[in-house]
Amino acid sequence: MKKAFLLIAALALLLASCAPRVWYKPGATSSRRDRDLEACRYEARARFAELTPPLGEFRVYVEIPWDTPRELAVRVRDAAEEAVRREYEDYRDEFTSRYVHDCMTRKGYVLVEQK
Repeated sequence: MKKAFLLIAALALLLASCAPRVWYKPGATSSRRDRDLEACRYEARARFAELTPPLGEFRVYVEIPWDTPRELAVRVRDAAEEAVRREYEDYRDEFTSRYVHDCMTRKGYVLVEQK
């Protein structure tokens, strides 16, 4: 019985921590908030493009022994390129998220749990 209670309590805590959060600013309408948020996202994308070379400019060089079967060499090269693409996209998403957060904060918004 105690284990069941602990499991339910842990589940309730998990669900409470997953509550959606929204940007809030006293006096701002939801349409104003949406416009400000979209403006911040646009700025973030533009700033990222300004500061970071496009993915296509990154080159992956993998040294593969000469006697490696072609199929394996192709798989290794493709895996390396995929890893670079994923890292690039992760960095882009993190940059955008931080930039949008800072932008909205500068505009006077705070993140609150949605009710």
